[in-house]
Parts: sequence; structure tokens; C-alpha cells
Amino acid sequence: MRIYYEDAHVRLYHGDMREIVPTLAGIDHVITDPPYDAHTHESARSGYRDYVVTAIPIDFAPLDVPHALPLMLNAARRWVICFCSLEMLGTYRDVAGPAWIRSGFWRRPDGAPQFTGDRPGQPGEALAICHRPGRKRWNGGGRHGFYEYGVERGLRVHPTQKPEPLMRELVSDFTDPGDVVLDPFAGSGTTLVACKRLGRRAIGVELDEGYCAATAARLRQGTLLDAVWRDAEQASLLEGEP
Repeated sequence: MRIYYEDAHVRLYHGDMREIVPTLAGIDHVITDPPYDAHTHESARSGYRDYVVTAIPIDFAPLDVPHALPLMLNAARRWVICFCSLEMLGTYRDVAGPAWIRSGFWRRPDGAPQFTGDRPGQPGEALAICHRPGRKRWNGGGRHGFYEYGVERGLRVHPTQKPEPLMRELVSDFTDPGDVVLDPFAGSGTTLVACKRLGRRAIGVELDEGYCAATAARLRQGTLLDAVWRDAEQASLLEGEP
């Protein structure tokens, strides 16, 4: 376990979440995109990807939900939001027990069709929405837990990389400025980037050092861009002065 990257808003650990998460304190929420089930991973390796078109193979192990989810629920004070395949929702619900709230859905209007044509295509991915026992509150009012964004088409370094606008909306819906958000499966760092842009503090954990490097590069770039924007805004204000 080591701190791979750190700035005023984000800390990224390189290591195994099973070892690191129990040592963390002060976590308000978990928002994460963990590995999926073995069937989904095998489908990707065999060349068919029901939920994302990608040229990057899935080379990491499926998620052990009964072990990983309790670690996340014990770490967080409030919300625990996990992406998963639709077929995994029952497992998440059974493991979460009284912490289970309901499922949400991310629809991908530009997702891959079912190329074989012998069954319906997969319309999107699920969100397992949990909360520690106690008073619940989110910022979405009475609307549905439904999100519609196209798949990530830009610079992709991870096979299941989520679009940043989707992650920004999730962070806005379930957290407040100043909250601490944990992503124990940080991947390419999209959750951390979204938190930083929205004024949340974030902690990431990633087992693969290559993805740690990609995340650190994204976070450094964001810091530089923020500085450029602040300088430009200040220059504009000065130009407007009499």
C-alpha cells in the first residue's frame, strides 16, 4: 500500500482495496465502478461485449460481492453506489441486506447492438444503490434514478471507463460540497476527476499501477487546466476595471 498521487482534493492509493479500505476513516460516500461478474468478463474476452464496445480487453478478476460490498458499507457514512450488470442486482441486494435501497439504471443510447441478432441487445448497466441504516437524503428530489449518456468515445485507457458527465451527475445527486467520496476501484480515475471538479474531496484505490499512472496524469492535467481558467478569469476581471 502506498500513496501514488496526492493534491489538495484527491488522494490515490496503489494497492488492494481489501487491505486499504478497512484502514480509512472519515468517508461519507462510496461511488465506484467495480469489476462485474464472471459471465460479463468472459463475454468481453470472447469478443462480444454486451454493454460497451471496446478494444481494451478485461484482464482483471470478477468481483467477489459478498466480500467487497461489506467493506464498502462499513467504510461509508451514507451512500454506497456501485455500477454492476443487471444480472448482479440480486446478489447486491442479498448481500446489502437492510442497507439495500433500490436499483438505478444507466441507459446508453449509442451502446452496441446484439450483433448475433438472436436476442435483445443490452440497453445499459445497473446501479446498486445502498445506504447505511439511518436518515437518507439525496439531491435529486423525487425524480428517477435514471441516467442517459453515451459511452466514453474520447481518450480511453480502461475497458469499462465511464463518461465523465455521467459521473459528475452521480456525484452531484448523492453528495454535497466538501464531502469525502471513496472509489475503491478507481480504474482510470473518472470518479476522482468528477469529485475534484465539483468541490468534493476524493480517495481512490487502484490495484493496477498502470491505471494509477493514467489517473494521476488526468488529475495533474485537470489541476493545470483549473489554473489556466482561474488566470484567464482574473485577467478578464482586471481588463474590465476602470
